[in-house]
Amino acid sequence: MRSYLESIDLELDDSGRYAPRYRLFETTFWEPVPTTAVSYRAGSRLLVIADAEQAGEIESRLKGAVNCYMAMPAERSEAALAANAHYCAGLTVEGHLGEFKVLYDQHLDPEEPDARNLASLFGIESGCFDQVLDCSETPFLDSELKPPGYYCGHESADLDRALEAIPGMIGEFEKPKFFDYDPEICAHGRSGIRGCTNCLDACPADAIISVGERIEVNPHLCQGGGVCASSCPSGAITYVYPRAEQQLELLRTLVRGMLEAHDGIAPEVVFFDRERGFDAVAGRSGAMAHTVLPFMVEEIGSVGPDLLASALAYGAGKVFVFVPDGTPAKVVETLARTVDQVGIVLHETGCRDRELRMGSTLEGVGGESTVKTGPNATFAPVGDKRTVTRRAFGHLNEISETPRSAIGMPEGTMFGRIHVDAETCTLCMGCASQCPGKALQAGGDTPALRFIEANCVQCGICARSCPESSITLEPRLQFDPNVINKAVSLKEEVPFHCVVCGKAFATQAMISRMTEKLKGHWMFDKPDALNRLRMCEDCRVIDLFDKESRAGS
Repeated sequence: MRSYLESIDLELDDSGRYAPRYRLFETTFWEPVPTTAVSYRAGSRLLVIADAEQAGEIESRLKGAVNCYMAMPAERSEAALAANAHYCAGLTVEGHLGEFKVLYDQHLDPEEPDARNLASLFGIESGCFDQVLDCSETPFLDSELKPPGYYCGHESADLDRALEAIPGMIGEFEKPKFFDYDPEICAHGRSGIRGCTNCLDACPADAIISVGERIEVNPHLCQGGGVCASSCPSGAITYVYPRAEQQLELLRTLVRGMLEAHDGIAPEVVFFDRERGFDAVAGRSGAMAHTVLPFMVEEIGSVGPDLLASALAYGAGKVFVFVPDGTPAKVVETLARTVDQVGIVLHETGCRDRELRMGSTLEGVGGESTVKTGPNATFAPVGDKRTVTRRAFGHLNEISETPRSAIGMPEGTMFGRIHVDAETCTLCMGCASQCPGKALQAGGDTPALRFIEANCVQCGICARSCPESSITLEPRLQFDPNVINKAVSLKEEVPFHCVVCGKAFATQAMISRMTEKLKGHWMFDKPDALNRLRMCEDCRVIDLFDKESRAGS
């Protein structure tokens, strides 16, 4: 971050006012962040999936820089073929640079032995290829972001880029591990009940899989897109390159500097990323007004509600999220939902002096402005994503034309409460035992179900775990901290006491429901068996043992 801040100078503009000039395109934004390294080791074994004509051309152009192995997923032809070509159908590809495993359903040469691993068919002992060049019209690996070492070469321009890159990918390489994961607060699942799947649905690299109650991220497939972290409601996945607090603190510093330099005129913050948005923003920067703040992130998918809401709360009059063509569709969809949710808060609270947009071009971005916002937030970006986002939303609500106590939000938001049908709820506490955020809690010595809204991430595990289907979710944003942090009782009941020892062990409703459901069952057709349901666990065992002892004597 220091290199970014040191790139800011104050110069006089034509009107004689000081204007921050950002040498954004001559420096890096972030100093290296200490993080775990992910290593790759790749040899020279390149699998080429192409037809006979393409295969010959590719091998000729590479000129021995790599060892080419040819796979042709088509019927055998009379064309001249390379000696190391195989015809295969039903190819499946998985892996990454240095470790691509390729399987096939059918080998089309009847003289070859039956084998499922294509590398083994070529005599490669490791069973893996180092790189894959796929010239198929529809790639065999269908993730939006292909792993390192996998190239699509159907289009001539893509093929040219691939052939230029392939020789340079032999050797040992390292990249940062872009994420941290805390399984303890993950809301993906509990006891076989599926909850949140945001990260799996959003990852364009297909680097995340479900492993029971948790998720698992393959660091070799992860491209650092950040959309997993921006869509995670609980904060179980966090982006570490850079960390969210670094970006937020930099944003706060720059927006405050812009406001001071321009007599309170609100800046327009333009979020863009290094790979896809850099050239377009850099090319247009000379035509942008002094009040425009281009803010580069490593990946545009890492821009979450905390960053957008904080930019507006700190004093930005306009925020534009630049999502150029070529951005993975899953990233675009996730960003669109985030922008919509923040936009709902602006609309419902009446923040008329703030504007949030998203687009694939820079048309209409970077013009002059005379709008002043205020009062503006100064809070430090301390806490997790939900805390920072709530604080920013709370500030926007306070300064709005029509402050609200709470507003409805669309399904999928990370804020909300639940409702419990008191008539059907038996206080079995199954929901409380499964809640990953501890939003639902038992009442201690009192049969009761209590709820803390600040802890609810709207994952839906509670509703799916309820045997009586008594729970429904209500996505909403409650602004009063006293309301969301207070434990409220959703249902309380008079306890049921053991008919033998008098110990409270269940609720009146639970025992009544169990008795009603089981009284016709053959195992409870006798009064003493049915009466045993009204006993605590200890007395039930003693009563059953005594009965068996008397029967045996």
